[in-house]
Amino acid sequence: MHDAMSLENRGIPTVVICTEPFVNSATAHSQMFGRPNFKPVHIPHPLGGLDTEQIMQRAAALRDQIVGVLTASD
Repeated sequence: MHDAMSLENRGIPTVVICTEPFVNSATAHSQMFGRPNFKPVHIPHPLGGLDTEQIMQRAAALRDQIVGVLTASD
């Protein structure tokens, strides 16, 4: 989160992808770093134990959301 907030504060659009248990932490960190409107992209938990194909499917399902975050005007 720190790296993402540093980039965002320099005007570089950034996406943070985290599983559900870490969303509250990511949101709290973005507020601490002065980016209260920053929204992490959620991916279903857990990722451990998934094979490559399952992870690729989850990532593909997020594609439009990631592009939206990177291209949205704040």
